[in-house]
Amino acid sequence: PAVAPPAPQKNVQVKDAVALVTGSNRGVGLGFVNVLLERGAKRVYATVRNPKHLAEVKALDAKRVVPLELDVTNDARRRAAADAAQDVTILINNAAYPGSAKDEERRFLSAGNLDDIKRAMDVNCWSPAELARLFIPIILGNSTKERPGAVLNILSGGALFCVTEFASYSTSKAAEMMMTSCLRAETDRQPVLVASVFTGSVKTRTTPVGATMAFTPEEHAREVFDAIAAGQAFIY
Repeated sequence: PAVAPPAPQKNVQVKDAVALVTGSNRGVGLGFVNVLLERGAKRVYATVRNPKHLAEVKALDAKRVVPLELDVTNDARRRAAADAAQDVTILINNAAYPGSAKDEERRFLSAGNLDDIKRAMDVNCWSPAELARLFIPIILGNSTKERPGAVLNILSGGALFCVTEFASYSTSKAAEMMMTSCLRAETDRQPVLVASVFTGSVKTRTTPVGATMAFTPEEHAREVFDAIAAGQAFIY
């Protein structure tokens, strides 16, 4: 029987790349922006939901950072971002919703309704899928076999097992994990690496009080970029 040739190796370089990062004004997203600049990215589209943060992300590097207002759940804003960023080679789907401030609303049985899980699914699964649908054709147009692009979906250890007190978040991240696997399969022979990033132990604003975290957002970003340089699609 005929045997399919192996999938091409996709080693993605950050130097001279053009990246778009969602949720880039703090935490993991800001770490990605800082390390993209550190490693020589040509341009970084730094997106924020609240326009009051546009000036502060622009101040990170006035020449290379292009701030964009983007609520990832807003289709018009998503399309405007894609129109403005036609040179993108790396999409980093980082923006996320951690769940309700009320513990009981993040659980299935104690919640008054399932609105929190629906919002988590919208932000954490459907919105990255819509952005991937818009940007993968752009990335392919700017990439070659020798210089592939990438889509990095920032997942969580919570995608792999149930974090009971964050059930809505875990459920949405598990769904995003499967969505990412499907995108990877659809682009298997194309010059774009679709990577699942299982983030954990990073100190951010959503870190539980008293928890000891091992990594800064910048250290996390460096590990991720080292992994895609080696062509890794599953990054823990």
